Amino acid sequence: MCFSKPITSLLLLTCFLFLHAVLGFVPTHECLGFKKFNIKDPYETNLNELMNNLTKETPPTGFGLGSKGQGQDTTYGLALCFGYISPKDCMSCLTNARNEIHPLCPYSKGAVVWYSFCLLKYSNENFFGQIDKQIHSRITENENVSDPVSFSQKTNSFLMQLANNASVAPKMQAERSISFGEKDVIDMIAACTRDLSSVDCAECLRNCIAEFPKCCAGKKGAYCYSASCVAGYELIIF
Repeated sequence: MCFSKPITSLLLLTCFLFLHAVLGFVPTHECLGFKKFNIKDPYETNLNELMNNLTKETPPTGFGLGSKGQGQDTTYGLALCFGYISPKDCMSCLTNARNEIHPLCPYSKGAVVWYSFCLLKYSNENFFGQIDKQIHSRITENENVSDPVSFSQKTNSFLMQLANNASVAPKMQAERSISFGEKDVIDMIAACTRDLSSVDCAECLRNCIAEFPKCCAGKKGAYCYSASCVAGYELIIF
């Protein structure tokens, strides 16, 4: 499990490369709805304050949520860091996400961005405790494995187990490395935003993982994500 306890430098490098492969440095985003705010609106002021608060307050625990404002000017926000990264790396990731989210969705009253090891979401509607069922997927390693049927079966089976583990974990995330073949390793990660119940976290991850056979069967690396959960795997060749 990456970063959860002292590990060898080789395994640390493996975990580091896996997490970068899973979400990379190029932000993925979604603009939510069609409502816009104007420059210097109270909503913009509330949004900026909320984004700054989440960036500063999330790193110690890896999760934060909150709201700012009143009535129609209220904005709700959520931030998640995953992969057992340090508070410093969490803040760096969220700072990048905060800086990117506005140019990606200018003046939008709702948006979500996935960046490196974190996600950041805001909306003018209260979404806390609700599963985002809009699942996305991406192939991170387009090369096919030599035995796609066995690989996909093993990966999906262990990812489903990992989903159950993450749903009951205190931080609602879990990682695992399993052997494949004589010396190769499959690294896997599953994580949920902590406003979800255990049942909803498991459902979100199961729906997410169910996308892999459709989009990425036999591929060496892929991940799926929503604004409520993320899961991914990568075959590490030694």
